[in-house]
Amino acid sequence: MRVRRAGGLRGLRWRSQAERREAKRKIDAIRRDAERQRIEALRLDARAFHSPKVLLLMLGLMVVVGGLLALVAGRPRPEPPDVTPLNQTRARRSVRTLALAMTLHRVHTGAWPQQRLGLFALAKDYGTPGWKGPYINWAYKDPWGTPYVYRMPASPFEAPTLFSCGPDKLPDTNDDIRAVPEDFACGEGDWRRPAGADDAKETPTP
Repeated sequence: MRVRRAGGLRGLRWRSQAERREAKRKIDAIRRDAERQRIEALRLDARAFHSPKVLLLMLGLMVVVGGLLALVAGRPRPEPPDVTPLNQTRARRSVRTLALAMTLHRVHTGAWPQQRLGLFALAKDYGTPGWKGPYINWAYKDPWGTPYVYRMPASPFEAPTLFSCGPDKLPDTNDDIRAVPEDFACGEGDWRRPAGADDAKETPTP
């Protein structure tokens, strides 16, 4: 009679061949059952994707993601400022030309262009007495495609505000190209005095 040694895995060495075959059969059966359960779980997961609720949820997510991508793609990207010296020189020259045209308008009519008309009052006669234009015949935008800014002064004895918004295309920033008082000078008269005024009575402020 063969003696079996009990305890631990070493006891398997003392089992009979029939017992070892039976143990192997049971182990194989357990493995097959586990594999069958794993495959069945995968099938259940696959069936879940065919559920109408899951399909609607996935469709909604796709629509949201597609909308966000379209929004990001359609957003205009800010262009880098064009700070080439040529454009700055052109803007400076144009500001001086506009300032001179405004000064002629002021000398001829006794007033700066009306705020509502702006620079258009320099190119077209809107019934202003004394108007002798056109004083300009070119576009009203600077080299960066932004309209020149014109603001009437608070006093008739002050120069108006006139400038290009510069490369950043924003008014009242550090890169504005502004007209200086010297730009509002011409040889046809002193704009600081109203037309026909008595020089002895006038005390204009520069």
